[in-house]
Amino acid sequence: MTVTAPRPLAVPQAPGRLPLLGHVHRLLTRPREFFNSLRGSGDIVTIGLGPARAYVINDPALVHRILTKDVRKLDKGVAYEKSAPFLGDGLLNSSEPTHMAHRRLVQPAFHHHRIAEYAHHMREAADEVVSRWQDGSRLELDQEIHSFAVTVVCRALFSSELGDKVADEVEASLPVLLKGVTRRIAFPVGWLEKLPTPSNRHFEQARERLGDTLGGVIREYQRRGGDEADLMALLLSARGEEGRPGLSDEQIHDEAMALFLGGVETARDVLSWTCHLLSEHPEVQRKLAEEVDGVLGGGRLLDHEAVTLLPYTRQILTEAMRLYPPAWLLTRRTITDLDLAGHRIPAGRNVLFSLYAIQRDPSVYARPDSFEPERWAGRAGGELPRTSYLPFGAGNRGCIGEPFAWEEMVVFLATAARRWTLEAAPGERIRPVRSPMLQPKRLPMIVRARADRP
Repeated sequence: MTVTAPRPLAVPQAPGRLPLLGHVHRLLTRPREFFNSLRGSGDIVTIGLGPARAYVINDPALVHRILTKDVRKLDKGVAYEKSAPFLGDGLLNSSEPTHMAHRRLVQPAFHHHRIAEYAHHMREAADEVVSRWQDGSRLELDQEIHSFAVTVVCRALFSSELGDKVADEVEASLPVLLKGVTRRIAFPVGWLEKLPTPSNRHFEQARERLGDTLGGVIREYQRRGGDEADLMALLLSARGEEGRPGLSDEQIHDEAMALFLGGVETARDVLSWTCHLLSEHPEVQRKLAEEVDGVLGGGRLLDHEAVTLLPYTRQILTEAMRLYPPAWLLTRRTITDLDLAGHRIPAGRNVLFSLYAIQRDPSVYARPDSFEPERWAGRAGGELPRTSYLPFGAGNRGCIGEPFAWEEMVVFLATAARRWTLEAAPGERIRPVRSPMLQPKRLPMIVRARADRP
């Protein structure tokens, strides 16, 4: 008796597709709302990226399977391909077996004792930023946070003035590069990227400036030698099997770029949205100040041990990342045919999933659009499915710098809450920019010195 394999289920197409453009108009105008709207169309749907087709995975369990069990059946996809000109083949972009080999080499930089050592850089940088604020002043808070994050990564990576050159170029070039990547993801037609348009010229100029600056600093760092406490020294001294050199100069360049993107952009985005949410929820801000005062009262130093004693601060950040995951849209491309829940996705197809949509699923999160840090407290937080909360990814492709990011964000938030109350600037509407990273376009805010500060 012959057993016939079941025919794969048809994958529905998302509504609103236009000839030639596909769903580009939705991706460039209200992208997060577009992906959120696809939840009702099925666990897997197709959308048009210009003339090409992509598969969108809406079921969190299937997304988690892609990130863990099926990880070797897919490579990183269109978003990573379009960012490769400036990120290279570092941990953020590389495929197996390169990714795992590099991960083993870089992992010591993020061990527990290293994170504790970086905490003093973070505390000093946070103090420098918040100590220059003036009572009642109006600040572009996202820029203040960006300055903090750049300083932290420079000091952790280089532990010297050499990082200042890179910091200036990162601040100028990354927004141009991220904007260019957004356009290239929405309409991934290769020949368009080669046209001498103003946007393509700006992208290439920013890429070359940043690459040249970072490369020059790495060469100078190698010439001088370095302090074993910094990340660059660890990258330079990394060794592979049998004592062979672990990373080439080009690979060190790529890993440093990944550290800048993760350590600067992720922290800036999460902290910016967190401060925005705190300004709209004074009761949460009051509880944050009470926790910080309770731990740091009596002049206790905000070190790594103190960071572990601030659970409500961490709940606030957890909830902010649920609502505003920094890398809100992840992409993959199938290497082989992939079977998911009865559907077959052929090899060579783009696969997308939106953490923004997954983390606002009303079947998982009560009042999914509300900011409620308490949902992560105690048993209630432990019962929320981790497949529906993935701001740092999952499996062996999960973010290697997650402990660094947590330390950095808790330190800044606690430092600010110890001295200041945040108020929304009157008449301002906070909106996200069009970018692969979910960040506010501007964050004007009023800072008030705490009258109840102990």
